[in-house]
Amino acid sequence: MIIREILVEPQAIAWLPWAVSYFFFIGLSFSSVLIGWLIYRVEKNQYYEFIAITIALSCAIVAPIALTADLHQPSRIINFYLNLTPWSWMAWGAIFLPLFTLAIVGYFGCLLRQVIPQQKLPKFCHILYWGNFNLAMWTKIFRLFSLLLACLILVYTTMEVFVVEARPLWHHYGLMPLILFSAFPTALLLCRFFIACFTQQAMPTYFSHLILMSLIIFIGTLGGLYASSEQTAFQLTQLWQFSPLPMLAIICVAALSILIYLPHSLLLDCIRLLIALCFTWLVRWIVLIQVQSVAKYNALMNPYHLTWHIDGAIGILSVFSLWLFVGILLWQLLSSALSQMDFTGGKYE
Repeated sequence: MIIREILVEPQAIAWLPWAVSYFFFIGLSFSSVLIGWLIYRVEKNQYYEFIAITIALSCAIVAPIALTADLHQPSRIINFYLNLTPWSWMAWGAIFLPLFTLAIVGYFGCLLRQVIPQQKLPKFCHILYWGNFNLAMWTKIFRLFSLLLACLILVYTTMEVFVVEARPLWHHYGLMPLILFSAFPTALLLCRFFIACFTQQAMPTYFSHLILMSLIIFIGTLGGLYASSEQTAFQLTQLWQFSPLPMLAIICVAALSILIYLPHSLLLDCIRLLIALCFTWLVRWIVLIQVQSVAKYNALMNPYHLTWHIDGAIGILSVFSLWLFVGILLWQLLSSALSQMDFTGGKYE
């Protein structure tokens, strides 16, 4: 009998936490756009819609910066335009992402002119009210444009991972619902939280129903992923055994399922929102970082240790700090005006 010993070198992690930050914020952004469209169709309340799009705008500003940092060479972005490669999803993303951000900016600007009178904002914001045009028509145009691009961004973001055929957990048709329905509940809770801050009222129960439905679809997709093949089942089992993060994500799902129907209170809203944000982040961390720890062609696990470097925890904190800064800036500009609004009177004709 001949015994051969094969030495295997652990593979380096290719997708860094910058990518997790991008997937996190872009997920909240396109989900908030979908919620804004849903509010327009169901609630017909332009104030609620404006809050949803403001959340989408804050995330759409931060997400491309995180993606640019993940490229390591920001000047590489220029090559996507100088040498267009239609077969590359990254090249399509270089087109979709700026258009998505511009569409949200236009959508936000049109709603701002309808919701908040010019005199209630600081003077340097009055430039947003220049010009005289058919505001209702342009709002519809930017609404549809944002909705279309939100769907395209969801497809692009999914395909960036799906194209890696060597990883069964990535190259799977359940990836898109995992990405969507792990962000949609959090975006709903963000909208509900900020609407409650200004109205002091609980949102309609269909918001809670949508959150629960999204969580059920997420769990169902996870079950389908496990049952789809022996290889995906084995790799999911490896993730479960070697990392506590999948268990934490399931605990977050269970906690949200229980807490979403409890009565409205500021403390409870904060707890629900923090759990939802943790859930969205955990799912993206598991999908992008933990899945890379499962070796492609051998039984070895590729360990990853989060370091306090710019490509690790410092990068994560910097992106979240930027989001916090953008949020505080928007809050300072809009909160005093929105607090004086009658949200029950913001119905579309």
